[in-house]
Amino acid sequence: MAAALAGVLAASVAGCGSSDGGDTKVSDVRTYDVEKYVTLGAYDGMDVTVEGKFDVTDEDVATYIDNMLTYYPTYEDTDKKTVESGDCVNIDYEGKKDGVAFDGGTAQGYVLEIGSNTFIDGFEDGLIGVNVGDTVDLDLTFPEDYQSEDLAGAAVVFTVKVNKIVKKLNTTYEELTNDFVASNLNYDTVDALYNETKSYLEKSNEENRTVAERSAVLDKLIENSTVAIPDGLLDQKVDQYIQQFTAQNCTGDTTLADYLTSNYNMSEDDFKTTITNEMQSNLDDELVLEALAKAEGETLDEQGFADYIASAMQSGGYKTEEELYAAYDSDYQDGKSYLEHRYLLTTALTNLVDKCNITYTGVDATAAE
Repeated sequence: MAAALAGVLAASVAGCGSSDGGDTKVSDVRTYDVEKYVTLGAYDGMDVTVEGKFDVTDEDVATYIDNMLTYYPTYEDTDKKTVESGDCVNIDYEGKKDGVAFDGGTAQGYVLEIGSNTFIDGFEDGLIGVNVGDTVDLDLTFPEDYQSEDLAGAAVVFTVKVNKIVKKLNTTYEELTNDFVASNLNYDTVDALYNETKSYLEKSNEENRTVAERSAVLDKLIENSTVAIPDGLLDQKVDQYIQQFTAQNCTGDTTLADYLTSNYNMSEDDFKTTITNEMQSNLDDELVLEALAKAEGETLDEQGFADYIASAMQSGGYKTEEELYAAYDSDYQDGKSYLEHRYLLTTALTNLVDKCNITYTGVDATAAE
């Protein structure tokens, strides 16, 4: 689905089935003639400007690989014998609570930079002055707000052996060799790494180009058109979203007001205002594309829709079509009807993009051929 069609509207139904309590379906008020609410401006051959950088240069590839290398550091051994602040140390460690090793508290051959604050307070400082080959016990306490409830505020003992002190190598793309990438990055050659990285960036940029084009074209179409939202539809959508949001997030005695205050520092009135603004923008997009689809006589392409559903299932982790449809059952007569509607709007927008004259003005951007 085009990014312009995502937003809160799609998020509001993803993962939600119909709820009990007599929710009114949007289909109950979708009896309007869209041509009475939308007047389309001239749209064939629209001139549209898209900002962005979508080509991939050699410099882009090199920069990406350089950034990637920072996440996959390599080290060489040193002759240094005593740990100091700033050293990178290769260690084995085991953490115990009440004499029992806890999950995630044991590792061998782990490289830790002293002073990086990677571990809990006292761990890294406790290794300063320790000699290579020595083993020390560190009596420490996990923070009260630690993410694991079992360890939050707990007193523990880490037994740590310093295997060696190593030097971090800041390798760059220009310094790469075939032996290095084969040993450290699972590529046979530097060229293989380069080609796969370039292919990845080109695919990513093409996806970004598509999103940017659709967003810019839709904005231009709305700018050239007039839109009025049918009576009751906006309130319907807002109320439905708030009902679903409450059902998803407010369990037990937690009220919507409690949840919004603790998680977003927001009142219910502010929340409703925010959702109303988002929904209004989404409905403007939807109504304009409904009018466009009707004007162009768009019909459902069965194979195209099947591919669309397959993609939605894969991205959403749904095992069956029925499971996917059930996730959207609260926003139309049924989930399949809702997704057919969305597919038609996406198709209409895609076809419109192909008819526009697009100019790319982003930094170093080049026009699509």
